[in-house]
Amino acid sequence: MATKKAMYPFYKSNIHERRWAAYVARSLPMLSLIICCTLLAVGVVRSTPLLLWVTAVLNVSMWLWIVATSTHGIIGSFTVQDQLRRSEAEDFGPLSVSDDSTTESQDDVRHVIVIPNYKEDEDMLAETLESLKEARGSEKFFVMLAMEAREMESRQKAESLQELHGRSFAELAVAFHPTDLKEIHVDGSYNAEVPGKASNLKYAVAEAHKAVSEDPRFSVLDSVVLTVADADVLFHPSYFAHISRDFKKLRQEGKDQQKWTMWQSPQLPWRNFYESPIVSRTWGYISSMYEFGGVSSLTMGGHHMVFSAYSVPLQLACNAELWDGDVIAEDHHSYLKVFFYSAYQSQLQVAQDGTGSISSHVQVRPVMLPSKSTSVNSGDGYWATWIERWHQATRHTQGVAEMSYAFLAAWDLLCSVPVSSLSPSFVLYLAKVVLRPVFMHVIPVLQGIALAVLTVFWYSNNFHVPMCPNRPVIMNLQYAEGGTLLCGLAGAWVLTWPVAIPFTLLMVANYLFIRVAFIQPAEAPAAKAGKRSLWHAADGGFSPSMGSSHAAAMMLITVDCIVFLGPIMAVYGALAAVLSYWNVMVRGNHFKYITASKSLGTDYGAVGKAEVIQVS
Repeated sequence: MATKKAMYPFYKSNIHERRWAAYVARSLPMLSLIICCTLLAVGVVRSTPLLLWVTAVLNVSMWLWIVATSTHGIIGSFTVQDQLRRSEAEDFGPLSVSDDSTTESQDDVRHVIVIPNYKEDEDMLAETLESLKEARGSEKFFVMLAMEAREMESRQKAESLQELHGRSFAELAVAFHPTDLKEIHVDGSYNAEVPGKASNLKYAVAEAHKAVSEDPRFSVLDSVVLTVADADVLFHPSYFAHISRDFKKLRQEGKDQQKWTMWQSPQLPWRNFYESPIVSRTWGYISSMYEFGGVSSLTMGGHHMVFSAYSVPLQLACNAELWDGDVIAEDHHSYLKVFFYSAYQSQLQVAQDGTGSISSHVQVRPVMLPSKSTSVNSGDGYWATWIERWHQATRHTQGVAEMSYAFLAAWDLLCSVPVSSLSPSFVLYLAKVVLRPVFMHVIPVLQGIALAVLTVFWYSNNFHVPMCPNRPVIMNLQYAEGGTLLCGLAGAWVLTWPVAIPFTLLMVANYLFIRVAFIQPAEAPAAKAGKRSLWHAADGGFSPSMGSSHAAAMMLITVDCIVFLGPIMAVYGALAAVLSYWNVMVRGNHFKYITASKSLGTDYGAVGKAEVIQVS
């Protein structure tokens, strides 16, 4: 009797596989750039309407995205302010842990924290562990230092940190990631692992899972939450308590949603804000707007992926094999992979039941207690920071490979799942998930190029675009002289509109982020009385101007955004992105990169000088 063919595990798709679909997926970012530039060139030479349409579509897409994200961030800053006040005022009490520490309740939520690192300064790692000690319930944490075997000083550093902090947690373990591992793909091909955070996490999380599985204190693995913590990240002391309560709340609802939930807090790279060079601050404004605004949108029914430091059920992380050894952007990859894994499991259930339609149960829930990290600031001097920031920019833009992975996995899903299992709602959700990396990595670059081409075209035609007025008149869709709707959306008569409003919202949003997460906590009565955690002490290093840290922040943000942000992002954003499109098409994720150092000049710790080939 013939056996039923197993469904293709589309969540394990990999852009390095030796098949045509993988090669096409890797080429999509570069093809998007080529198609856009071709249309713009044709528009300049032969068809002004085409130039206007391409520019208008990209302008409107970016305008709506940035305005919506910034607005969500502004609203979210007040939510954060309220949450921080309640976290300071409320007595959260014990985390459902018995007074007898030798017993374990079935309701307990336990936390495993993995800290991937490579040649990080020992003092900085010690500070990160010290910050974890200040978290509620930290005596029950299982902490894993995920180190690299190729770092010669790693064992000595690990022993020192264990000696200093080992008794502060339920366990402070160490994993040493080997150097000769391979990533084996579904088609049987394989690649050597890419040194970095993803390959480090893949090994360390497996080691942590094995350790807690054998530890009687973590007997209920379905109640263990894994948190990925970058080496320079400070979580709010109530972060883990919040997740514990939210996990138990979901479990009490009886729908097992806690098994498919990821948690994300807004993360701000402003621990060294005031001392960071302009090239680092400008990127911080963009990333903060996107990440803070994205997390805030989750409170209003929006959609966002996890990033940098996040939490996920340990069993889900292991079952879905969230981290591949040949991936650069492990955070976005982990979200995309768990989405497709959930869809895969759903289709298996549909096939077993013989009815229903595919779905994905994954959700990201916000933790409106900001995490704090650092911006690039080289210990070798001001201009060295510009070089190291370039290395960071090329690493970040390499995340466009996740657009290729999303399209490849979606293609494999559609080829594997019967049409009868595809509901309109799931197809729309799938489109939203797949297009998210496009809006992150491709649309901003194309919009910048289109607006630049239109500007040059306008300038070369004596400050006029043919078929467009030089000033606003009654709007209509006609291409005749005097029609303004299409011309206006393209920015043909007001070249500033695509950027003026977004820039204003960007400045307001970042000021509010800094105020609520850095300035106000440092000015709180408890902080002034000396009763503050390391999280509270990380105040951004603000130097008051005219007697006000608020004025100093607002003035610096305004000057940075109006004068420097555009030119700097043209190089560190657009140029770096175009190079990444080429690299992904030709080499995939095989990318040799250098870390960026993130030194601090404050009295609450220091991040050491960076070395090479490591994800920060």
